[in-house]
Amino acid sequence: MDKKWIIILAIVAIVVVIGVIFAALYFGTYNDLVSLEETANEKWAQVQQELQRRYDLIPNVIESAKLYIDYEGSILQNVTELRSQWASAMQSGNVGDVNEATTNLESGIANLIVVIENYPDLEASQVVQDLMIELEGTENRISTERGRYNEAVRDYNQVRRSFPANLWAGGWGFDAKDYFEATVGAEEVPSVS
Repeated sequence: MDKKWIIILAIVAIVVVIGVIFAALYFGTYNDLVSLEETANEKWAQVQQELQRRYDLIPNVIESAKLYIDYEGSILQNVTELRSQWASAMQSGNVGDVNEATTNLESGIANLIVVIENYPDLEASQVVQDLMIELEGTENRISTERGRYNEAVRDYNQVRRSFPANLWAGGWGFDAKDYFEATVGAEEVPSVS
């Protein structure tokens, strides 16, 4: 074989190997991003599921509490209004709006819990006790799912910003995801009058 043909074959082999490596990186990166994005979406759905659970539970707590509380109606009304605001935020799909509405609703629920604790007859009611345990469990689930969502967002954003994904992610439509964060001032204990 001619030396010229050996050089041409070697160059072609090198180009093919580089092409195969590039294609593997390209498609592997795309598949990783798809997988991580779907994981983050699934974790967000879990957060929404637990928020919906709380949303559905609140009317039961309020109705049970209404049977015992005459003059604390403003707190019950406030929780009902905050629940409606949260529902509107969920329909918008904006993580920031959902986060803010969730924080406001949590503050209203904290006030409701304090009111219930101030009424021995109400606190002793088995129905209210069961609903409050259910509500507290839901709050714990929400907290857990928020953490899982944020972990999935971290993993997704980390891969999205890493080489070689950062070369293609924007062109493929993989935008950065927002974390579910506490609103400003959430680190302070809400005042309860």
